[in-house]
Amino acid sequence: MNRVHSDRLNAKKAHQAFATGMKEAVRRMGRELPDPSGIDPSVIGAEPLSFSVPPDLDRALGYRGNLRFVQFGYSARTRRFEYCDGGDDIPASGESLWRWFLQHPVVSPHLPESRYPTLHRVFPRDIEAQLEQMMARRGPPLPEIHYLLLDRKDRKAYIARREQNLILLALAQPQEEDPHTLYVDELLMSPGTENYKVQPSEQYVEGVRRFLDDQLEVSENAR
Repeated sequence: MNRVHSDRLNAKKAHQAFATGMKEAVRRMGRELPDPSGIDPSVIGAEPLSFSVPPDLDRALGYRGNLRFVQFGYSARTRRFEYCDGGDDIPASGESLWRWFLQHPVVSPHLPESRYPTLHRVFPRDIEAQLEQMMARRGPPLPEIHYLLLDRKDRKAYIARREQNLILLALAQPQEEDPHTLYVDELLMSPGTENYKVQPSEQYVEGVRRFLDDQLEVSENAR
């Protein structure tokens, strides 16, 4: 077995072990596991956002997979804009739209930098040291790192902390099969996401811009 196949196998085993461990932890708490196909993000404390989600927002931000849940935000370690649908964190190619999206008048009141700084790529200066201390289990918990969570099936948006989303993505994974079957650039991912470096289609980007601008116009006309 060559190194690539060995690494891929080890990555899949680690991912499956994490998902299994999360489900076992829920069982040990005496709670019934939710049906993966009908799981509600509120089960992990995700807060619903009240604005309407533009069609294909996930595509415009660079996601090309087909799983129900996907999160978007910045890595505390690399400051890289990324997404995750339950596999590894994948660099997302739609950062320019993301910055525009957060500042749009329809969205900005719900996701202000003052309340969710990490969504805006603002982290504490000593975040790297805090990460190292946490990994060594010597330090206090990390500051809250938030991600936007999209329910692609019901087209709803939520805000949740990274650790909450990781639990949800593990619980949402089907019992019988791990949907993350690809290993590209040392990243475990789901089918459709292998071309993650390609920029999103302008059709999707412009569609999101028009949708939110139309929502703003309707809101202003209703005043």
